[in-house]
Amino acid sequence: MKEFQHKKDNIKKKYPKWVLFLLFVLIVVAGKGLASISTKQITSSEEMKLVEAKRAELEEKQRNLTSKVNELNTREGLEKEIRSKFDVVRPGEGVILVVDKEIQAPIKEEPSVIKKLWNGVVGVFKKKP
Repeated sequence: MKEFQHKKDNIKKKYPKWVLFLLFVLIVVAGKGLASISTKQITSSEEMKLVEAKRAELEEKQRNLTSKVNELNTREGLEKEIRSKFDVVRPGEGVILVVDKEIQAPIKEEPSVIKKLWNGVVGVFKKKP
């Protein structure tokens, strides 16, 4: 036990209190710096994931646009796009209307005798323009 006590006394004699305090302050400052760096690293990692996702999205968009441009470079693709944007037809083309089922015209109901009588009475009292 005296051996350990002796070592502890040696440390106290070897290093003054102000040196130990300075060492403690340096450790705290380094710890704060390490915490700051760690936080920035986590933030940067999250931002990197977002940027990679955006990049993948933009690459997909580029592939879609490239295929669209390649399609428009062909005669058929150009004609398809023009027909979709404008109402145009080639000479000799016509329109075919396909109807799935027969549509019946609405049946007009004849007013009843009482309704006709009532309309006649009301019509007498209406002002004529």
